[in-house]
Amino acid sequence: MIKDIVVPGVLLGLLADTVKLAVNYVFYLLGFTSVVFWQITAARFLDKEELTTPWAYLIGGVADITVSAGLGIVFIYIIHLLGNRALSIKGIGFGLAVWVGLFGTLLGQSVQGKIPHNAPAIMVTMVAHFFFGLALAFFTHLLGYSRQIAAENKDKPKMARGLNFRLASLPAKKPQKVIKKLRKPHKL
Repeated sequence: MIKDIVVPGVLLGLLADTVKLAVNYVFYLLGFTSVVFWQITAARFLDKEELTTPWAYLIGGVADITVSAGLGIVFIYIIHLLGNRALSIKGIGFGLAVWVGLFGTLLGQSVQGKIPHNAPAIMVTMVAHFFFGLALAFFTHLLGYSRQIAAENKDKPKMARGLNFRLASLPAKKPQKVIKKLRKPHKL
């Protein structure tokens, strides 16, 4: 495994978070959403009245950057386990899984009523996380981490890369006919 996975993971997470925030801000400027990510994240900690203050941006920014850095580390582990083939598909899938997991489940319930929810605003968060995952894959490839992981996994058999169990059972073998030769009885 990459010797120091924390620094590369944090770097990946921060670079991908920059892309996600840029996508969010473009849609904010175009009027698809009335809040930016840092306000959404701050809504987990603050009351509705405080979401437009500088404190909200600071609190939301620290929380968002911390989570994104952690997600970069997790993404490197996932790529190490599953390999680097179809890296962009794995990145997009990871980004959308984060969107469903964090926004749909954990964050969604706690910010309800604090931030206006409408279909375009929710689509903005989904699209931003799509690009977050794509950026994770892109920067993993660009910075050479995918080559390092491939080199480390080259000598290992596929099943020894982390998933040491079969995901499906093996097909049953056709029973073999066992033919025993009869021995002649011994004479007394």
